[in-house]
Amino acid sequence: MKKLLSCFTLLTLTVSLFAACNSGNANVTPTPEPTATVAPTATPEPTSTPEPTKKPTATPLPFDKSVTLMNTYGTVFDYSGTCISRVSDLEKSYTVKLLKKYHNSVTLENEMKPDAILGGIPSLITVDEAKTLGYIIPENYKDTMVPKLNFSATDLAMKLCTENDLGLRFHTLVWHSQTPNWFFRSDYNGNNDFVTTDVMDARMEFYIRTVMKHVYDNEYSSCVYAWDVVNEYWNATPNNWIAIYGEKNHTPSFVKLAFEIADDMLKQYGIRDKVSLVFNDFNTYMNTQHLVAIMEFINSEEKLCDAFGMQAHLDTGYPSTDSFKNTLKRFLETGCEVQITELDVTCKNDYSQSNYYYNLMKGILELKKEGGDISGITYWGLADDRSWRGEQSPLLFTIPGVPKPAYYKVLQAYVDAGYTIQQ
Repeated sequence: MKKLLSCFTLLTLTVSLFAACNSGNANVTPTPEPTATVAPTATPEPTSTPEPTKKPTATPLPFDKSVTLMNTYGTVFDYSGTCISRVSDLEKSYTVKLLKKYHNSVTLENEMKPDAILGGIPSLITVDEAKTLGYIIPENYKDTMVPKLNFSATDLAMKLCTENDLGLRFHTLVWHSQTPNWFFRSDYNGNNDFVTTDVMDARMEFYIRTVMKHVYDNEYSSCVYAWDVVNEYWNATPNNWIAIYGEKNHTPSFVKLAFEIADDMLKQYGIRDKVSLVFNDFNTYMNTQHLVAIMEFINSEEKLCDAFGMQAHLDTGYPSTDSFKNTLKRFLETGCEVQITELDVTCKNDYSQSNYYYNLMKGILELKKEGGDISGITYWGLADDRSWRGEQSPLLFTIPGVPKPAYYKVLQAYVDAGYTIQQ
């Protein structure tokens, strides 16, 4: 029995010793617990930290609905503009009311371009018939026929802009694109050879003079404050103008001739000092010196061209806002006016876009404050859903009247540049 108890006692001691060892291990396991305890408190902090930085971008404070582009930028620049895709939009009272909340100027996206006025297929009339319609046929015009012009959209736009107290940019007279191929070919036949420079000079003169005459003979013409006389000369090759006049250079004869004709027409109507003639181009920040050289050629004898038009189809990745500002500054140094004519900024997200717009507008405003002759800013569309680059969300509104973070950053840039909001 004693032997049995001894065995039992030994067994008990063994179990106790084993338990004690395990008990010692249990005292070690709490060591990881502080790590587990710290991790949950540390992990949320980085996640929550970026959120406050995003809120100021998305929140419209301190701007309420009474603060718009019109009582900010519209008080500093002559024109706060936008582009509309169809002139019929101006017949919709809701659209016009919304448009006027933010803008005082419009540009038709397509309906004043040469193909809209000339037509896709030529409708030819005799020279005598053209003169009866009031067309201006130059003395050096050698063609026996004349293309009939369609001014329906132009007339409606002028009427509606005048009635709604909106300025109108005429876009555009001379352009390589959206000008019918047949306009450059003999007998106005797209299958024929290109005409000579002399014939093309006369055709261009007929077109510019007749379009401008039609506009200024109209009772609603006072709304037209600027003409894109030549659009995209330097940055578009090859094209039909170059096929006739030769490769691009710093002394393009037809470009200067276009401005001479437009200048003369404004003088005939006694409004030369009231309307701007514009040389409009894209990627200006890539070709600044080339464009300056062309402008100097156009104005070498007298000032025919008033303004550089900076199209400004930008992206948050390129160009830098400093590069854009430097180009704008260089253009202003020539003594010419600058109009920012087709502004939009494609992006990957709202955050990058809003910051880009902020820096861009702040730079523009700084140059304006220094006395730069920047007369207007035109956004290329009312909202992303109506933009030609809509998939990349380039504008300040998602749909008309629904602002994005970039809109409020644009307003913030105005305040931060030292300007006051007009109530």
